[in-house]
Amino acid sequence: MNRPITINYLMSNKAVTVSVLILYNIERIENLQTVTCTVTRNEEAIPIWLHPHKFEIKSVLNQGKYETLFNFENDTKNLDAALFIDLAYATIMAKEDMVIG
Repeated sequence: MNRPITINYLMSNKAVTVSVLILYNIERIENLQTVTCTVTRNEEAIPIWLHPHKFEIKSVLNQGKYETLFNFENDTKNLDAALFIDLAYATIMAKEDMVIG
């Protein structure tokens, strides 16, 4: 089931904060977790710097904390997209009361 969440991201140049609505789903198989996120349009168009528009964050549960695994598919072309993906994951994990290690 996809759940909505708004990510408020401060651009790396610190000039503006952008609010981006994403839908996310969490799937767990044993100690492996996959968070799938899809950027959706709200009142504004999807920011051009935010690519890919769909991304997955994989992590493994180790001693009660989720450790993020590197995902080549999320390899971005710019700093803001990479930082946005990290912030989206941290925000989702906090909302779901899961600890990142």
